[in-house]
Amino acid sequence: MVAISNAPVFSQVEVDETVVPEPSLWQPQAGTWQPVPSHREDFGKIKVVWLQGTPYEMGYQQGSLLKDEIASMGREVISSLNFLGRGLALSRLARKRSFPGVAEECRGLADGAEGSGLNYHGCMVLAFGDVYQDYFTYLIPNVLFNVGCAHFITAGSATVDGKMYHGWTLDNGGEPIPYWIEHPTIMIRQPNEGIPHAFIAIPGVVWPNAGFNAEGIIVSNNTSRPADYEEVSLQGRSTVQLMSQVAQYASTYDEAKAIMASHERMRSNLVIISDYKSNQAGVFELLGNEMGLRELSEEGVLYMTNHFADPDYVGRDRTSGESSFSRFKSFQQLLEPGGSRSLYGQISPEKAVQVLRDRTNPNTGAVSAPSVYDDNASIGGNGSLRQVVFDPEGLRFWVAAGEVPIPENPFTCFSLGEMLGLPNAQACTASAIN
Repeated sequence: MVAISNAPVFSQVEVDETVVPEPSLWQPQAGTWQPVPSHREDFGKIKVVWLQGTPYEMGYQQGSLLKDEIASMGREVISSLNFLGRGLALSRLARKRSFPGVAEECRGLADGAEGSGLNYHGCMVLAFGDVYQDYFTYLIPNVLFNVGCAHFITAGSATVDGKMYHGWTLDNGGEPIPYWIEHPTIMIRQPNEGIPHAFIAIPGVVWPNAGFNAEGIIVSNNTSRPADYEEVSLQGRSTVQLMSQVAQYASTYDEAKAIMASHERMRSNLVIISDYKSNQAGVFELLGNEMGLRELSEEGVLYMTNHFADPDYVGRDRTSGESSFSRFKSFQQLLEPGGSRSLYGQISPEKAVQVLRDRTNPNTGAVSAPSVYDDNASIGGNGSLRQVVFDPEGLRFWVAAGEVPIPENPFTCFSLGEMLGLPNAQACTASAIN
């Protein structure tokens, strides 16, 4: 619970003028590439939209291609976002704290989605939504809330073929959020400047829950909150916007790490980044101008749930309940060599799915039924809204979406290389992992 009376006075904050990385015009190492024209394709519930051009153009394309989905947030939610943005001036603060291009993308989105009800001010509230969710829990509509999440990365001797595999579950406690369940969205973003990349997100936002770029860099986050709000920064950035910078500009782990280290944060969070080319990965435990870092072990295993685990940062987050620690323990049992249920050395995309579907309480051994939405203890039973497995070397990923329980749905395969039209793109060998 956030005590609003103790929140900072935002009107006194100065604009952060931190410079973003120099843009680069991207081309693959072999062959040449041209952006794919903007359009939409549906795969069951999963919406895929191709966006290309300037921030305004990509916003306009998203708004026009996903207008009906944006409108389905409902009049009450959209009116609330618009009022918070303009009436309470939260869009103004968001613009001051956002990276270059975000405001223009929101202007384009509002223009493209004309008739949906969402205006520029409401879009900017969503654009800075992770910060506002943290500070104004009871004001922001529930369409924004997702409070769980868990990730793992395995590589080298931990996997069946020595490749890197990355698993992610996006969770929400208590009950499913209909908007997230009904509208899983993949945005194939092809900016004029930077690296083409995919956002896995929902309609109406200009940031990712997870980003995956054409260099094989993956970035995603888990919710955490600070034990002491004095440790976050009024000069800081949004975590999800920072992730979008990694997706657009980082071609290596070191470049991603430099981006993460170069900006203060306005909220606490956990971010995981992987780079198969250098066999590097890290969990970034974020406070205001501080950052803990846990990196891929010599055994090729790394995981995170919703609490800080860097020894210098333990206890500086405000983790509620035992769920985060239980799911962390499940990863230890399933992924570490010598774990009580270890799959070490066996991890493949199929085994990664098995890990994400695991509903075993690591403390009692009890297995929750699929009918239980949130057992508050297991990886697969923690209220999943979406699950994804990444194969960064093959530029492929598998998405579980559909009806609750999400983990029991087929994991539909997508080839980012094919969707971008890259030369020598690896195709999916099967349509899904069942």
